[in-house]
Amino acid sequence: MFWENMAQINILFQSLGEWLYIPMRFFSFLGDEEFYLFIMPAIFWCFDSMLGFKLGMLLMLSNGINGSIKLLLHGPRPFWVNNKVIAYIQETSFGVPSGHSQHAVVMWGYLATLVKTVWLRWILISVFILIGLSRIYLGAHFILDVLTGWLIGGIILFLFIYLEKKYASQISEWKDRKKIGAAVLVSFLMIILAVLFIQVNSQWEINPVYQENIDKVFEGESTNPFSIDGVITASAAWLGIVVGVVLISKFIPLGRITTPNTKKIIRFIIGLMGVMIFWAGLRLIFPDDIPYVSEILRFIRYFLVGIWISAGAPFIFKKLNL
Repeated sequence: MFWENMAQINILFQSLGEWLYIPMRFFSFLGDEEFYLFIMPAIFWCFDSMLGFKLGMLLMLSNGINGSIKLLLHGPRPFWVNNKVIAYIQETSFGVPSGHSQHAVVMWGYLATLVKTVWLRWILISVFILIGLSRIYLGAHFILDVLTGWLIGGIILFLFIYLEKKYASQISEWKDRKKIGAAVLVSFLMIILAVLFIQVNSQWEINPVYQENIDKVFEGESTNPFSIDGVITASAAWLGIVVGVVLISKFIPLGRITTPNTKKIIRFIIGLMGVMIFWAGLRLIFPDDIPYVSEILRFIRYFLVGIWISAGAPFIFKKLNL
C-alpha cells in the first residue's frame, strides 16, 4: 500500500501531459552514464584536469555507493507497483536511492560550490533538482527515491569536500605504490560491499504482481535487479582514473588547460575516439552472458576507459604537441 500511494505522485506528474517528455528526457540525460562519459573527459582534457579528476573520483564513488545501497534496500520501481505508471525509461535495477539524483547532487552540486557567481550557482542547483524531478515524471523513481538520492549525494559531497581539505596535502606526499594500493583497496571494497548486500538479501523474492508488471514492460525479456554491473563499472573506472593520474602526473602536472581552443577541440576528438573504442568497441566484442567471465571483462573494459581518460589520452596529446 505504501508504494502504491507513492506511485500516485508519478501518475500525477505524468498527467501534466506528454509535452513534458522531451524536456524531462533531456534533464534525465544530464544524469546518464553516456553524458558523464562525455562531460568529465571534456573537463579533464580541455578545461582543468584537476577538476576533471576530482569529478571523476566523486562520480565513481557515488556510483559504487548507490549500487550497493540499491542492493541492500531492494526498493521497487514505480512501474513495478502500478501498471498505470508509464515506464518512459526502462530500468532493470532496484529503485531506491535514485542514482541520477544522487550523482547529480555530487557533480552539479560540487560545481556549484566552486563558482562565485550567484546566478550561475543557482542554475547548477536547479539542474540537479530538475534531474531528480525528471526521474519521477519518466516513471523511473518514486519521489522517496529522489529525496533519498539527494540526501546521500549531499552527504558524499560534504564528506569529499571536508576530507579533501583535511587530507589532500598528506595524500599527495604518499609514494606512488601507496596511492595505487589505496585505490585498489577502495575499488575492491565497492565490489565486496555489493556482494555482501546480495548475500544479506539472498532469501528475498520479488512480489508476483511486480514481476507481472515488469514482464509487460520488458516483454518477457530476462531482468536481474541483483546485477552488480553498475558497481563493477564504478569500481573499475575509479581504479583506472586514479592509477592513470598517479602514473601520468609525473610527466604532465594536473591543472588548468591553457592550450589554444583549436588544439582543445583536437584533443577532445582524439580522446573521445579512444573512449568509444574501449567503451563501445569492447562492449561489442566482450560477451555479457557468461557468469564471472563477463563480470571480469566488464571490469577490464571500464578500467581501460578510466586509464585512457586520465593517462592514455594525455600521453598522446603530449606526443602530438597538443
